[in-house]
Amino acid sequence: MKKYISYLFSILVAVAALTSCSEDAGTEPGSDGAPKAVIYTYTPGEPYNPDNDIQLRIATNQQTSEAYYLAELATEKEKHIASMGENGYMDYVISNGTKIEGVSGNSNVDIFLTDLVGNYSITVVAINGNTRTSSSVNFMGIEWSLIGEGYYTAPMFGVTDMPVQVYKAGHAEWYKMPSIFEDGKDMVIKVNGASATVDQQDVFTEPSYGSVYVAGSGVVENGVITLTLQYTCSAGSFGTFNDVLKLPTQQ
Repeated sequence: MKKYISYLFSILVAVAALTSCSEDAGTEPGSDGAPKAVIYTYTPGEPYNPDNDIQLRIATNQQTSEAYYLAELATEKEKHIASMGENGYMDYVISNGTKIEGVSGNSNVDIFLTDLVGNYSITVVAINGNTRTSSSVNFMGIEWSLIGEGYYTAPMFGVTDMPVQVYKAGHAEWYKMPSIFEDGKDMVIKVNGASATVDQQDVFTEPSYGSVYVAGSGVVENGVITLTLQYTCSAGSFGTFNDVLKLPTQQ
């Protein structure tokens, strides 16, 4: 079924012209008087798990002689800052964190953090002698639990009530189902009351046209999510289609 759906989609994208895009490589901070580190975040590719792994690019300025990072649950960071203050927390990061190898003046260093479950705060402290500054980013590591078997309908691809496993996130009313296009590229649906949202996500790869994305929104009623989805790739849009996900009764 997935090979057939992929074949149908390849026919659809064949009518569009291919264009290319590139990832923002990040920039280095300017010539500040104090040490400084800027944190750029990226979604890591295979073999990493984007739900629980993150790629960081640490860009330091010419005043930075060394830098340290520490990743911990945001609630733990809040407790530490409440007890020791911002300056004390920077000392804590230096003492309990990891030194970033390869930092010397203007530098760009990539770091991969894995197996994060929960709301994490990642703090980087840049140092030059007795002067130090900090910067931080947050990352939500998602814990998914299988809640049962649902049914997915995609009229464009001739799919009606296709059985799919449905997972629910531990931190929010988010649902995940295996992609009907390609193994490993699941669809995540965020529910807020009676509304549903599909943020732009990569669900299919076609060798000649690259990544294909889906995004959209919908409504939730009696355990049924009705979605209006827009499929696009670098070549442009391929139209809007109405898909349906029936959630398992045991939520």
